[in-house]
Amino acid sequence: MAPVVPKTYELTEFLVDVLKVTDVGAYYPHTVTYHPTCHGLRSLGLGERPYELLRHVKGLELVELPGARECCGFGGTFAVKNADVSAAMGADKVRAAQSTGADVLCAADNSCLMHIGGTMSRLGVGMRPVHIAQILASTEEEEAEARS
Repeated sequence: MAPVVPKTYELTEFLVDVLKVTDVGAYYPHTVTYHPTCHGLRSLGLGERPYELLRHVKGLELVELPGARECCGFGGTFAVKNADVSAAMGADKVRAAQSTGADVLCAADNSCLMHIGGTMSRLGVGMRPVHIAQILASTEEEEAEARS
């Protein structure tokens, strides 16, 4: 039986390295900042792949997130065992995201998005957390329908 790990890819890794695609034909007319998650940086080694994909999305303005490589504070059980520290780290990440002027914070990890999104909600921040897959799947037609 073949091992599963060599056949398993993270989405951006699959698109860029396996399919050799950086422009998926997406359209997302928003200002976006990207949070490179700890898991994506350290465990998966995603590097520039998410940025490369986002740079090719039509209508998207990508702005740099200050302290991008700093943890958002979720870290699995870390958030449970160290709730106050986790909340403070999340608030720091949200403040950094707000400073960019972006209306969307993007990441490739749902747990980080859940933590950051909850922090945004508690702080009353108008920015939205969005998974990179949702951005890459967006089209002009979807945006037109959303406006009407």
